[in-house]
Amino acid sequence: MSTSVDVITECRQRLAALLHAGDPTRIVLTTHATQSLNFAVLGLGLAAGDLVVTTVTEHNSVLRPLQHLADRVGIRIAYVPLDEEGALDQKVYQELLDDKPRLVAVNHASNVTGRVNPVAPLFDWAKQAGAITLLDASQSMGLIPVDVSELQADLVAITGHKGLHGPTGTGALFVAADVELEQVFVGGTGVRSDLVRHPADMPVRHEAGTYDMPAFAGLAAALRWVESREPEYCAREQELGRHLRAGLQALSGVTLFDAQADVERTAIASFRIGGWTVEEAGFALNASYGIDCRTGLHCAPLIHQAIGSAPDGTIRFSASGFNTADDIEQALAAVRHLAS
Repeated sequence: MSTSVDVITECRQRLAALLHAGDPTRIVLTTHATQSLNFAVLGLGLAAGDLVVTTVTEHNSVLRPLQHLADRVGIRIAYVPLDEEGALDQKVYQELLDDKPRLVAVNHASNVTGRVNPVAPLFDWAKQAGAITLLDASQSMGLIPVDVSELQADLVAITGHKGLHGPTGTGALFVAADVELEQVFVGGTGVRSDLVRHPADMPVRHEAGTYDMPAFAGLAAALRWVESREPEYCAREQELGRHLRAGLQALSGVTLFDAQADVERTAIASFRIGGWTVEEAGFALNASYGIDCRTGLHCAPLIHQAIGSAPDGTIRFSASGFNTADDIEQALAAVRHLAS
């Protein structure tokens, strides 16, 4: 790619290539996945009585915009539960599709358990039912393949600061060529300033205001790194994630949630330590052992009811390809000490 390409164009081109999306003008740049998801949900023009099918594994960035529309305009929301194996219940899902939903929204991977959802068949069935498909790829982009054609995803929400290793304050929304979203965010564009209304052509159709150029320059640099180093990084992250989960599952006094070993996951582990609240354990892990972790509901309240960790949630470790096997061993030693 020529060094003369500006960073905004470069971000669009590299994201389109990662998504196998073809036309870079279908990539709308945003400030984070939450904004992308709001653009998608609020821009579809959903009306009273319209059904949206989503899942109990979703983040509040999906759940809350949908609830906002339920309160304001009266859409209906149906949540696909988990089956006995901890996967999305496909029987219930297919029954819900019989009611011809307008939108099906599924996250690619859970930010609580790391489990990767089987998006391709789910979206194939959704398209056959006439639904628009929305993928929350916040937890997967840059870590596992996201091919919009193979997955049959009409809309894909992306954040820049997770698997893509870019700065916070960057994100994107892919919009398929046959999907036109209503404009929910308008204003200055720096082009076509003579128009009374916001320009209608993509991608400026959904972009208003001044770009955070330093942030997107950082995202462009991160995307270059992803292109050159990501396979090696991802393989190492997956190996460390398996090591982490197996180690936690073997510890006495520790409960690992969604503990099946033979399913595709990102390198996330959610657990509890007997005798500790999740907040106290998280504080102790950080203050005494220097381990950064997250505790609580992780902005995904419904999955905790499904996996049995409500109302307090879990302690969450996330392995990285920048970690080492020694890092994982030190983390396991710290949990072992607290559990004893």
